Amino acid sequence: MIQRVLREATPPIAFAFAFAASIMLGRATRVAGSEISLVWPAAAVAVLWLLFMAEKSRVDLIANGVLLAGLTFGINLVTGAAVDLSAWFLMVNMTLVAVTLGVLRTSGRRVVLRDPADLGRLIVAVSAGSLSAAALAMGWFWLNGTGHLLSTFGLFAVRNGVTAFVGVAVALILREATWTAPRFTPARTTELVTTSIAVVLIFGAVFWINQGTPLAFLALVPAVWISLRYSTTTATIFVITAGVAIVWATLQERGVFYDEAPHIRALLAQAMVGSLTLVVLALALFRDSRNQLIAELEDVHEQLREDIAARRRVEAELQRLALHDPLTGLANRTLLLLRAEVALDLARSDGSCVGLMFIDLDGFKQVNDDWGHVEGDAVLREVARRLGSVVRGEFDTVARLGGDEFAVLCPDLTDTKDLQGLTERIRTRLAAPYRTMTGHPINHVSASIGVALSDPESTASGLLDHADRLMYAVKRAGRSGLSTGTTAGR
Repeated sequence: MIQRVLREATPPIAFAFAFAASIMLGRATRVAGSEISLVWPAAAVAVLWLLFMAEKSRVDLIANGVLLAGLTFGINLVTGAAVDLSAWFLMVNMTLVAVTLGVLRTSGRRVVLRDPADLGRLIVAVSAGSLSAAALAMGWFWLNGTGHLLSTFGLFAVRNGVTAFVGVAVALILREATWTAPRFTPARTTELVTTSIAVVLIFGAVFWINQGTPLAFLALVPAVWISLRYSTTTATIFVITAGVAIVWATLQERGVFYDEAPHIRALLAQAMVGSLTLVVLALALFRDSRNQLIAELEDVHEQLREDIAARRRVEAELQRLALHDPLTGLANRTLLLLRAEVALDLARSDGSCVGLMFIDLDGFKQVNDDWGHVEGDAVLREVARRLGSVVRGEFDTVARLGGDEFAVLCPDLTDTKDLQGLTERIRTRLAAPYRTMTGHPINHVSASIGVALSDPESTASGLLDHADRLMYAVKRAGRSGLSTGTTAGR
């Protein structure tokens, strides 16, 4: 219970101390010769405070808003401001926070700073909040008839706007930063050292040694380089360092804004910090968005490649299944006829011959009857293996036509004696004993083979039909034999 209370109370207490300290810090940055604060970090702290609470719950937002209002009013009273002035500037500060927060949370999503669109939304929100607050501040001076209204409006809008913009932007980026140990290579180390020296020399010359010469634009050179060459976290650290350097030099009455009046000097320094922050973060976030888009496109491309490869594998498998026997893996009737047509076309062109064996197993039905279809399938696979071991390698095509019928296509024959010898070897090989999966012998399986030889008028289907008829002639003659003949066209 105590731990929960401490966990819930720690953020409001921490933000309250940070807000009070930021007011003291802002007052410590008053430009010499005026009451103008160069920065007002309390604006950024107040926005971040209520932004953090808004992400928790509406109750936390309201409670901490009341706490912020009370703290603002109390600090103004304690530091000598009248009650009416304290109340008025309470309204000014709360307006800045409320308008900024309202614009940032229009979409209802968690506020982040990851791409140029987020940066644009932050600029619009802070600008709306700062201009609204500056208008109210100008109203106080108008009612009391003191001060230059337009000058007051500009000072309030620029000071609060720039500080709130820089502070909130830096906090949002660092909140999501991933801190990893850098990998230094000789080239990277050389570049880092050179860049660091260049930054020190340029900022030292422009904002410290230089006395009034308009060279502030030179600060954009290292800013652009860092924002495009280094991570967004590194670019953010550069923005913090550069902002502190510019504010410190201006407070010390050094550098490019030396000759200006105090309020102009403050405006120029604030504008310089805001411009650097805008340029650096816009370029860095644009680069991050581009890199993220490229990475996403590469992921999509890789996924497409994988999908295409998978589709090709599926298509190849479908084609294989369409052209092969699923039990034995041999070519089926369709593939056999396709290859036979190709072989016949080649035979007509070079004068060779094509042989086709039609093989029917004798005694196979008894295997199924005696041992079952599982053992029968095992015998068929063994027949396919034996046929593959006897034929002329990949040159011939072994096919299963269905059931216990097989075929062997022998293209590019120049001597029919080779085909006769192959047929005898096949018949002998298939007649050898088989064994069941449990080791029992099967001795009654043999083969009847019809062998058809092509002529110039042969077709694939005609050649297969003729081999089939020759095989049945062997069957009628008493099985386990072969018959050879030449097909006559179709």
